[in-house]
Amino acid sequence: MAIMSEHVPSITEDAIFQILVRGEASTLHDAEEIYLNRAMPEILELLGGHHSNDRLGQHPLLNLVLAHGSRGWEDSIL
Repeated sequence: MAIMSEHVPSITEDAIFQILVRGEASTLHDAEEIYLNRAMPEILELLGGHHSNDRLGQHPLLNLVLAHGSRGWEDSIL
């Protein structure tokens, strides 16, 4: 099965990749944090909408939020 290139986004178009390339972050985790902070209005709009929990759980942006987990590791005494 052939994959048409216009259906596969280029990595250079990825917002997190762009943050890394521009030197705004030195790690992938930091770049994702910057991206999530910038996307907060969109995140709030999604959460305030009328989407089901199942649909929200499938959204890539919210999956990235969930992948970053809670603040437990930042607040730990270690």
